[in-house]
Amino acid sequence: MILPFSTQLNGKPTYFVEKILRGIEIYKAPINLLAFWKYTGYDLFSKQDITPKLHTIREDKTDRWKPGTKIDFFINCRQPTMFRFAPVLPVVSVQEIEFREIDKYHYIIVVDGRTLGGNDIRKLAINDGFDCEKDFLEYFPVGFKGKIIHWTDLKY
Repeated sequence: MILPFSTQLNGKPTYFVEKILRGIEIYKAPINLLAFWKYTGYDLFSKQDITPKLHTIREDKTDRWKPGTKIDFFINCRQPTMFRFAPVLPVVSVQEIEFREIDKYHYIIVVDGRTLGGNDIRKLAINDGFDCEKDFLEYFPVGFKGKIIHWTDLKY
């Protein structure tokens, strides 16, 4: 199933392609370096400071994402420049996630029924490809419900 990724959020580059490929290379399987080089024009492994993106968080109202579902990693989805940038991999696991409001100014993040603490939220944000917890918390609205789609063995 196609899993599209953005190359920019709020006018800033996401580096999701590089981060996902770094995570796949480290934790999962060899990647197609020629395809990556053709897309980016540089060697992924010359940039050692890339923090891997180990999962993605998506709304899933129809319960499409399940363990074993094949992931087709794409950018520029439904455009002439659409590009598969990684090997097709199975979903290893999914976890339910919810951003619950406590009051007008505060909310909590609940994963599989467990409220995450501050350090876990930071790890979740970084592992989801965000540069910092602040960007992560600004991206997901209060009341968001979805799934963490894992392509590695990581769990929260």
